[in-house]
Amino acid sequence: MSSKYHAAPARPWTGAPIRRRRTLIPLALLALTALLYVYTYGVPAVLTLSPALKDIGLGFAPGSSRAGRVAQARPQLAGESALADVRELDALLHFISAHPERRLDEDTGTIRVEGLGSVAVDGGRPVDLRVYAPDGDYAWEEHVRRVGEQLPLVVFSKTYCPYSIRAKALLAEYNLSPPPKIVEVNTRSDGPQIQAILTRLTGRATVPNIILKGAPLGGSDDLQRLHQEHRLTKMLEDARIEVKSEPGTTQPQRRSYHST
Repeated sequence: MSSKYHAAPARPWTGAPIRRRRTLIPLALLALTALLYVYTYGVPAVLTLSPALKDIGLGFAPGSSRAGRVAQARPQLAGESALADVRELDALLHFISAHPERRLDEDTGTIRVEGLGSVAVDGGRPVDLRVYAPDGDYAWEEHVRRVGEQLPLVVFSKTYCPYSIRAKALLAEYNLSPPPKIVEVNTRSDGPQIQAILTRLTGRATVPNIILKGAPLGGSDDLQRLHQEHRLTKMLEDARIEVKSEPGTTQPQRRSYHST
């Protein structure tokens, strides 16, 4: 017996695909936003692994990406808080003397720094002091003391510059102990960065750029003037540099920083 009532045939429900699309689009946008955030700022600290998990190599920490390191590490600049007694010029001299084989552009235009990874150095802006100690040794009090004792006189020079040649020749006639540290900027791949840093710190953009006891002395003309005015010897001795002879004399001078 057939019923006189017949159910209408079921129509396919078209709302499901639309709802799925409405759900997936916001999720895709959220995922894209999250990826952009991680790329720019690194992984948030609350999502990083514990040190124990890092040690066994699970996942990654903010320090595994340059963006994460920048987000994590506040620059350590000379003259700030615990580094109040550290000058960037002393830090630069430490880098040049303690790391003679390292360069500020050694890693495809950057330098590898312990704990920071690859760091790009802009000489026109204050440099994070950790860059000048790329091995992670931040004993700045000891570094500054050593620089003062071992490098009381530093000459930033260029091998082909006539003014640099003139200044180096004059200092050689003084027969100094310790002898001046000569840094030939044009023989270093990071020479432009070194010169930009010196320009910012000393106000002198040319060579020679002479540093006496961590302070700018000037260039070739300044050195010649001090020599002509008979003031250079005393300035060198005050910096605890022994002057063994003076230009124009035939006998060694008996004056040194040991005399009273």
